[in-house]
Amino acid sequence: MTDAAPSTDPQALAETLDRFAAAFTALAALLGAAPSAVELARVRDADLLRDWPLAEDPDCARGAALLLESARLGEDETQVRRDYNRLFYGPGPMIAPPYESVHRSDEHLVFDHETLQVRAAYASFGLAAPRLHKEPDDHLALELGFLGTLCVRAMDAVDARDDAELARLVAGIQDFLAEHLLTWGPGCLEQAAAGAQTRFYAGVAALGAGTLTRAGAAFLPQP
Repeated sequence: MTDAAPSTDPQALAETLDRFAAAFTALAALLGAAPSAVELARVRDADLLRDWPLAEDPDCARGAALLLESARLGEDETQVRRDYNRLFYGPGPMIAPPYESVHRSDEHLVFDHETLQVRAAYASFGLAAPRLHKEPDDHLALELGFLGTLCVRAMDAVDARDDAELARLVAGIQDFLAEHLLTWGPGCLEQAAAGAQTRFYAGVAALGAGTLTRAGAAFLPQP
């Protein structure tokens, strides 16, 4: 278990948590399902993209530019959904399987040992995958959403001046990044970026890559 906090200053820590809560939650939505036409228009809004919480990261900046290009090219709901299915869902072999166990287990199968580890990590904070035992717990979107939830709870702990709970939550974020998401998420997003046929999902992959890079730098001890 890592025990170095990203900052000892409560205000700075709260700002870091706020930025990552927003980024993790947005990415969870983008990678959990293909967007509707309404959601597509909202996600590609230029003002919203300018406010991406980690806009200073080069990959995130490139991702935002690709989403704007997607809007300019008129990529529609059908095109984006088709690309999502090719990359992350099927039918047929997925280009970027969004399950940790597929990337890390010896047999490259879902519901393997890694899935159970992720389930236990969720349970340690009183959480569970929404379709427990029916869909794998270690989907990329669920792992991102879990970290987003921990960031929100940690912000609440900062506000409540609950140092013990804050330390527990920050340690949970650090451990999950180090032991799970950062071990396979960047590779999955690299596969998505290489295989995307729309600017939209090329952009989402870049936003995800930048966010994970920044998360590692913000939360984990650096050499």
